[in-house]
Order: sequence, then C-alpha cells, then structure tokens
Amino acid sequence: MRARMAGRASDTRYRDAKASDMTACASVFVESVADLSRRLGVEFRRRDPAVIARRLGYLRGTDPKGFQVATRGGRAVAFASTILREDVHFLSMFWARPAMQGRGVGRALLARAFNRPDPPATAVRCVFASLDTRAQSLYLKIGMVPRSLIYGLARDGVPPALPPPEVPVELSQVGEPGAVTKSALALAAALDRKNRGCRRDTDIAFTLDQPGARFFEAQEDGDPVGYVILTKDGMVGPGGVIDPRYAEGLAWAGLQAQRDLGAERPALQVVGTNDGALRAAFAAGLRITFHGVWMTQREFGRFDRYFATAGDIF
Repeated sequence: MRARMAGRASDTRYRDAKASDMTACASVFVESVADLSRRLGVEFRRRDPAVIARRLGYLRGTDPKGFQVATRGGRAVAFASTILREDVHFLSMFWARPAMQGRGVGRALLARAFNRPDPPATAVRCVFASLDTRAQSLYLKIGMVPRSLIYGLARDGVPPALPPPEVPVELSQVGEPGAVTKSALALAAALDRKNRGCRRDTDIAFTLDQPGARFFEAQEDGDPVGYVILTKDGMVGPGGVIDPRYAEGLAWAGLQAQRDLGAERPALQVVGTNDGALRAAFAAGLRITFHGVWMTQREFGRFDRYFATAGDIF
C-alpha cells in the first residue's frame, strides 16, 4: 500500500476541502501525529477522530479557501488549513500521511492554503511549528523564521495548593458556563489585539461553546487586568494580561480554579517568553509534554502576556 501510494507527484490532485472531507482529514491528522511522536520520541496522546473532525469543520467553516486537501485516487492524503484573523494569517493545520511526506506535496498545499484566500498585502504569516525539520524547512522557505519556543505543560492529577504569586490577581466569572456574552468578547478582543495581534471573536465563541467552558475577567483590587477561559479538559487559556507582571498571577489563579473545579489534567500552552506563566506551571508540578516553535514573517504581538489554547487556533 505504501509503495503504491508513493507513486508520482503528478498523481496528486489539489482542491478546496469539502465538508465531507473532514473525517478523512481527521484520520490523516491522527496517523501523522502518531508518526511524528514516534520519530521525536515524545508522548503520544490518543485523539478522538470525531472531536478532531469537528474542529477541522470549524476551521473550514470560517476560512473555506484556506482549507486545502491533496488526494490520490479520491482519498485525502494530506491537508493544510490557514485562518485569517484581521492581518494575522495563521497556519492552523498542516499534516500528511507518512508515506506522502518529503514528496513535494506539502509545498504545493502550503502555497494554496496561504494564497487561495487572497489575504491583504499587510497580512503576516505565522505558525506554531512542530520540531519536524522537513516542515520547518518549508516554513523558512516561505519567509517564516523562529521567534521562540512554545511549551505545552500538563499534570495528571489535581495540582497542589500554590504559594501566592508576587502580584496576585483574582478571577471573576463572566456569564454562565458556555455563554458567549458581549462583555466577554469585548474584553478578549481588547487584550487579543495587543497580545495576539488580532481580534478573533469567532475563535473565542468556539472555545466557549465547548462543554463546561468558563470565561473569567482577571482583576487586581477590582480593576480589570486580563481574561482567561478555562475549559473542562483542564486547559488554562486562551487568555492574556495587560502587563507581564500579571502573567504569573493569571496562571496561578487559573490553575487554582481548575484545581477547585476538579480538573483531572490541568494544562497550559505558552510561548517561552511568558516566564511568569512558566514559573507558576512548574510550581504547580506541571511538566513539559511537548514543545514547538513560534515562527512568523515579522514580529508582532506581545506573547510574554499571552496564554494560548489548542494549537489549531492558538
């Protein structure tokens, strides 16, 4: 099967993804992540293909021209998805079945995923890249260069009570779990534009739509200094603060809240420049479960104040 699939590059067809492709693309993702984890010698956590397909469907729904698939014999063998949020053009997903890797398919997919949406000339390309050197080589060739490492941190089991941070913050829940309110979107937008480089109401709403997701305003003495979303699976993020000195406090408060909620696997995902969040995570006993590279065409945002979420919407 692998030998037949390798075939000639001319056997590959490229097109806009369809809604009916999402299950097949989820299969490509799961197979590719398992292969990458094996090659890098890192932990492989099994993913539910149905959950992955739903997330892929969301990406395609917001940016249909940015979601491109490569097929052979009508079967999806690779795909790439970009999402454009204001002037930030993020490569959300880029995966190929192991037998297809290193055969020139990826370069063609990336070109289509970035160019088909016809982004404005001011748009900046960026990616949360894995440590796969073949993929990083492609990113470098289209102008994205490394800026920092990104760390995924998690802990199996409830974290201990932590000593208070140097600059503590309090969390005040906005709306009911799963509710998307105007005040929550406005608060997230104000912080995301400064820290993430763009407003992204649709991504915040999608995150809040997950079962048990809660939106919190971070406060110091009653004054707003940031926000964070806590999800039922234990993630602390997305979120952000107005000043790096509040980053440790937000991470601490988020982990404490997940502890109180009984999260079985509290987790953070932060750029390496967010040293405050890293300090709180290690104090809580979280360990590095994976790491990647933040690559962009040019510098933007303030990631020392930012808390990411799942890698597909960062």
